[in-house]
Amino acid sequence: MRKAKRNTPLSQQDIERNKRLAKIRYRVEQSFAILHNRFKRKRASYFGLAKVQGQLQLKVICLNLLKAANKLRLVASIAALKG
Repeated sequence: MRKAKRNTPLSQQDIERNKRLAKIRYRVEQSFAILHNRFKRKRASYFGLAKVQGQLQLKVICLNLLKAANKLRLVASIAALKG
């Protein structure tokens, strides 16, 4: 993302670029926030690279399952409204 400098505003092209990047960045940062807050990804519980990587992979799997469950719940509620 581009930042404006003192006495130099962003061009319209830079503003549009920042908007496009912000949409993607928002989705990615949401995932990191869930890992950080819900799955306590502040510190590793183990010593050793292999164990820490395994723990992180399990947390990411849990995150993906959580996202899938939320998506299924959303689809089911939409289907209930239509049906």
